[in-house]
Amino acid sequence: METQDLTLAERGQIVIPKEARDALGLKPGSKLQIHIEGNRLVIEKKVSLDLSRWVGKGVDDGLTRDEALSELRGRTVPWSGESDKA
Repeated sequence: METQDLTLAERGQIVIPKEARDALGLKPGSKLQIHIEGNRLVIEKKVSLDLSRWVGKGVDDGLTRDEALSELRGRTVPWSGESDKA
């Protein structure tokens, strides 16, 4: 998106251009964060990580926490009852 000039309204409001809203997926009611960096005003889409929708969705594969972490890290860990000999 190219730079666009905006005008600050009497009550301090600005309109975010449609192209920018579409690019960020902003809709009425979207949450934004604002902060100042030097002499710049930065407005960012507020993204929250809501893990509640994932709670209880996992499949019990019988791995211990350490086994699961090792698997995620790409290390081979022998399963319970299995020998690490091939």
